[in-house]
Amino acid sequence: MTEHDVADWLREKALTLLAGNVNMGAMEDALTRVSTESRRIALERMVRDSVKDHPLNCPVCGQALNVVSYNRWRNPVTSFGRISFARSYGTCTKCADHFYPADATLGLQRRAPSSPRIQEICALTTLRAPAGQAEEDVYRLTGVSIDSSSLHREARRQGERALRLREADERLAQTPEGVQELAARAPQSPKYSTLVIEIDAWNIRERDNWGETEALVKEGKDTGRWHWVYTATLFRLDQRGSTEAGRPVITQRGYVATRKGIDSFQHQIYAEALQRGLMNAETVLVLADGAVWIWNLIADRFPRARQRVDLYHVKEHLWNLAHELHRNDPQGAALWVRPYLQWLDTRKEGALDVIRTLGELRENSEVFSRRERKAIAREEEYFKEHKDRMDYKTGKALGQPVGSGAVESTCCQYQRRFKITGQFWSLAGDEAFLALSTLHRNGRWSRIFPHDTCRSPAGRK
Repeated sequence: MTEHDVADWLREKALTLLAGNVNMGAMEDALTRVSTESRRIALERMVRDSVKDHPLNCPVCGQALNVVSYNRWRNPVTSFGRISFARSYGTCTKCADHFYPADATLGLQRRAPSSPRIQEICALTTLRAPAGQAEEDVYRLTGVSIDSSSLHREARRQGERALRLREADERLAQTPEGVQELAARAPQSPKYSTLVIEIDAWNIRERDNWGETEALVKEGKDTGRWHWVYTATLFRLDQRGSTEAGRPVITQRGYVATRKGIDSFQHQIYAEALQRGLMNAETVLVLADGAVWIWNLIADRFPRARQRVDLYHVKEHLWNLAHELHRNDPQGAALWVRPYLQWLDTRKEGALDVIRTLGELRENSEVFSRRERKAIAREEEYFKEHKDRMDYKTGKALGQPVGSGAVESTCCQYQRRFKITGQFWSLAGDEAFLALSTLHRNGRWSRIFPHDTCRSPAGRK
């Protein structure tokens, strides 16, 4: 039978369902319906053939298993419907566990009811929207009926797999051998490259103290609902560009996001930096706002990195001071702040000029009130603390970013899913989904779905 014979057969079967409907969408739906059972049967036969003579070796250590049974059935749900097949299983004396080797080869997880394709559908869909909103969309797009609880449960399972991979990379980042292994994954980078790391944080809402909000508020205590998600994005300087319309873009970059705390965060950043070419980078540039925890982290993990405070945050400090000194006079505030902004933009040591001038203002007790002098002193200390991170003129001359817009955008992208109205998380749940989302953003989806490489666009990792 040729492909044309198959096509003619499918066409005739589909026409019986159309009843004269000539809408192309209806035609596509009819062809899917008439071919699904054939594809299910073909898949079942392929699976049964592949597991028939599968070697009984431990999928973890490779040791031969002690056979327990040669004929255990499994009935996974696939994108074409449920199939069944029999496979063997046994115990491994070295790993002290039992295994179905064929299941591991097929990509079926222990006690999971779904095929790898269904696992992927659940994971991708739930990364975009809560499972309760996705059930109908999944059916319309794929023809597969998956209830919302199954969508959530399967996506959570994939998140836990992604989390285990991330934790393994964290451990690698803490040993010399592991560092070499992570660095070996990095693509070839140009000589004298600059690796840019931008860092920020945002809040996620968890179900802390559930049902105790009113009592805690009455006692003047924090309900504990909001928690920091530490976030970073990493890219080489040569990976920055712009569209024809002039909109800035980054062609390739890495992502890090975690709720587990700063210690875990710094290991994750280091692991991602190694996989983004840290070992080959001549320069490492870190951009962030003025948060102390960020600079402490960088000093510990990237001691030779160049540090730069986001120019937008610095100018925001000056604008706040301008409005404090010229309350109810926006025009006066703008005139006052203008030279300070120009110094930062155009002078190599513009921060020192700002510090000197603020010091002179603070000492002028006749012109400014105590409150105003206090505000001036606060900003003077801010500039003194960060003056070595404010060489914006040199940064611009080198084509380097002077603002942390890339990580601000990254935080917004994560928040689109994790801060949907009415969305609550648990620590275990949000960390698994953060790991899954980050794995996907980093282009490493095939680490949990090897079949993904079969249909990836050219050039995608």
